[in-house]
Amino acid sequence: MNRLTVPEAIGDDGSVALFIGRDNEIEVLRDLLAEVADAKPAAVMLDGDAGVGKTRLVNEFAATARAAGAVVLAGGCLQLAGGAIPYGPLIEALRMLVRQVGEPEARRLAGPAWTELADLIADFTVGGEPTAPALGAQTRVFGAVSRLLDHIGDQQPLVLVFEDVHWADTATLDLIAYLALTSSDQRMMLLCSYRSGLRLGHPLRTRLAEPEFTRRVHRISLLPFTSLQLRVFVAALTDSDVSPERADRYFELSEGNPYFTEQLVAADADAGPEPRVPESLGDLMHARLGRLGEDATKVVRVAAVAGRRVSDTLLARVVGLDEAALDASLTECLAHRVLVEDRVDDSYSFQHALLRETAYDTLRSRERKRLHAELAEALAEESGWNQHVLPELAYHWSVADRVPEALRAAIGAGDLAVRVRAFQEAETQYQRALELWSRLPDAEPVAGVSRVRVLKAAADAARWAGHLRQAVAWAAEAVQCAAPDADPALLGELHERLGSYWWEAGFDDEAVEAYRVARRLLSAAPPSAAGSRACAALATVEAKKGGYTEALAMARLAQEEARAAGAAAAVGRAKNSSGLALTLLGRHSEGIAELREALRIAGEADHLEDMLRACGNLGVCLERAGQVAEAAEVFQQGLDKSRELGLLGSRQAGLLANNACATLFLLGRWAEAGVLIKEVLRYYPLRETIFQRLTKAEMDLATGRVDEAERLLESVRNQPNSQPRFLSPLYRCLAELAALRGNPETALDTAWRGIEAIRDAEDHMLVLQLCASGLRIAADKSEKDSDSPRDRARDMASRARAAAERTDDVESAALARLCDAEDRRRHGADTASAWDAVAEAWRVLQRPYPMAYALTRLASAAAKVGDKATASVAATEAAAIAERLGAEPLHDLVSSVVRAYRLTRRAEPAGKLAFDLTARELEVLRHADEGLTNQQVGTRLSIAKVTVGTHLSNVYRKLGVDNKVAALAKARAAGLLGDR
Repeated sequence: MNRLTVPEAIGDDGSVALFIGRDNEIEVLRDLLAEVADAKPAAVMLDGDAGVGKTRLVNEFAATARAAGAVVLAGGCLQLAGGAIPYGPLIEALRMLVRQVGEPEARRLAGPAWTELADLIADFTVGGEPTAPALGAQTRVFGAVSRLLDHIGDQQPLVLVFEDVHWADTATLDLIAYLALTSSDQRMMLLCSYRSGLRLGHPLRTRLAEPEFTRRVHRISLLPFTSLQLRVFVAALTDSDVSPERADRYFELSEGNPYFTEQLVAADADAGPEPRVPESLGDLMHARLGRLGEDATKVVRVAAVAGRRVSDTLLARVVGLDEAALDASLTECLAHRVLVEDRVDDSYSFQHALLRETAYDTLRSRERKRLHAELAEALAEESGWNQHVLPELAYHWSVADRVPEALRAAIGAGDLAVRVRAFQEAETQYQRALELWSRLPDAEPVAGVSRVRVLKAAADAARWAGHLRQAVAWAAEAVQCAAPDADPALLGELHERLGSYWWEAGFDDEAVEAYRVARRLLSAAPPSAAGSRACAALATVEAKKGGYTEALAMARLAQEEARAAGAAAAVGRAKNSSGLALTLLGRHSEGIAELREALRIAGEADHLEDMLRACGNLGVCLERAGQVAEAAEVFQQGLDKSRELGLLGSRQAGLLANNACATLFLLGRWAEAGVLIKEVLRYYPLRETIFQRLTKAEMDLATGRVDEAERLLESVRNQPNSQPRFLSPLYRCLAELAALRGNPETALDTAWRGIEAIRDAEDHMLVLQLCASGLRIAADKSEKDSDSPRDRARDMASRARAAAERTDDVESAALARLCDAEDRRRHGADTASAWDAVAEAWRVLQRPYPMAYALTRLASAAAKVGDKATASVAATEAAAIAERLGAEPLHDLVSSVVRAYRLTRRAEPAGKLAFDLTARELEVLRHADEGLTNQQVGTRLSIAKVTVGTHLSNVYRKLGVDNKVAALAKARAAGLLGDR
């Protein structure tokens, strides 16, 4: 139970600040601070209803932290209709540091990162202009902030407080997540307060629901007072005894809310037999404000229009009172605790947000406009050297209905938000600018820029904010606005951007048409980055369609144009396309090298779009090369980068999440994959998630959630998409669904239609995947029905052999072995050795699910010829994998084999080899130690040369070396090889 003692503290204004009933919360925060001092960082999210005492608790803890020797930086979020100040609370916290200790000491505490943050803090530091390169990317802001906090923490423990983050801009929310998720040994506590009861879909509520964020933060919910705590609180407020009946009446009316109780006590100053109960909380607020004199009321109204906080200078300029009258009015506001003074920042804020809202609501429309305009005029002078007031300026001019000024400020605020990668705020500001534009007959001279320029910027901001339909709409409007007399180079660039947005929105045909128009317009112009990008985009389109040779030629052409134009970033974009084409042609090492170079160029150019595309394509190519674990890591790195930059809502982040999910599925990390794919499907529309839905359907079929898989497949099967990478898994899943529903003829026919649909594609692995699926269905049917249709299965086997001859990658080799084994099973001639080779191929590729299936078939084939020992070992391993994955249909199949042949489950091997090597990897390494080539090792072990290479690559990775000589030396030193 909370103690009922009445701690007191003297506030800055000399008033007694009550602190009651929050001992438990303070104790938690103090314990966390003690851990922070030992280099164990903490992030705390403090929530509570309006008036419950969040700010009071934060202030009390801040005083405790300072007394313990910690540095406390505090800032709050500003409520602005239709926009927010990027990094508002961070800027305020740094400004407070300068005010508290002076700029020289602030620079000493912060270290070199102070200069890196010049763009954010130039308005309150010496020398107005940044001394470092523009921040450009949000990741740089985050990195600089992290280094600043590290530097302070190295000297003293640090508490960073962000208040009212329910009003935070997206950039600030991303910073909070970054600090919470990346801190490892900083001596830093992040404490954020927010109002309870966030609406569904609120950005903060979405963030709080993220599993990793939830795991890394401490949550404290501040509850209302109990009846006993409230009695102590009221006694302290009135400095007199209060009857239990009156205290209980206050409790009944306020429901334990401290601020509401304080208002009831204030309204009941002339203590009668019963509290004078206003009809509503609004009446309480009006009664509080009604006690102020005329001049004090003027001050309050100006402060209410200004927002959460108003500086003394700004207030004096707008309120229209002489110095003596203003001093008297402020004294009155402070005495009645309507306003609270911040002596460090020389500013004033409302004692509670509800008071500010009530004061603002009392203003007539005409008076509001006048005060907003006067505040804007004062802020406009400051905007020349402090661009961070632009969002406030745009807001005030807009509400004042001063359209020309609001237009200029909104464009400036949008540009500012883009520079620090606060894209949702940028989109809001540009939208405001475009709405204002239509209200001016000749807006361009007023704005100082063209409408096309604003539309281009707005479209890109919307794209990165995750609003692709809006991006397409604004890009299309830019095209219309520029035509018909525009420079072809500009028009071509606009069409290239439109194509990119159409593509990301899932409208492939519209995207291709826009790209072709761009290419046509730019072909007659001198070489340019836009022309190269359009050509590279068309190369990617061709690759997605399966025309890899043509795609490679186009990508090479795009590289030539980019080099001729001197556009390094465009060279990287073209390499992105050529790397993908090379890999899909089977030239894996060349393709991967090209994509790594593309990623390096994109990083150096700080080009977000190309960076995320390169991550996605590199992961795909690594997967195709059999390096699935590394592919998953690359996808996750791209996803982390998206999260770091606040771009989780973008289509590219969605594709990265899907690819990460697919590789996790292949690796047998199904639980992680499930969490990730559900998050993607929750936030993206159908047209943008067809691949993600296919991945989820495949997972559902493997785990036996047939109804859910069918629902997902129905949602995507009629989508206009002719990409072989879409058609192959679609037909495979539809065939599997029909088989699980007990319709093998339909299943077989579906698989064949899929093979026919992609017959012209150069990606032979996709054909092999469909053939393997179809032959499995045919073999299952032949085991139950001797009259099973043979022609179709024979054709599938023939297609599989032809496809296998045209590709030599490791996964295709595994699929070819699988197709051959299934065809043999269809004829009743499969062998344990054939299935063992299939299982081994999947083991090398680290694919537990298909490996477990092959082991199940191995068990059946071995048991048929009486080798129950081999069968039992294989069935045991297969069952363990199926159980771990939750693959119910596969587990049922294993169980049926065990029952049919009366097999016994064998105990799992107890020991593991050093470095977690598999028995086969060690066997390959020992043969390599004999001096055999990969081809000779493969011949001796009856496995393919590429399989030997993959085994050795896994060995190098596990041993932490990069060549055979080093691997043999390390293995010998560990006693894995004989002495030589």
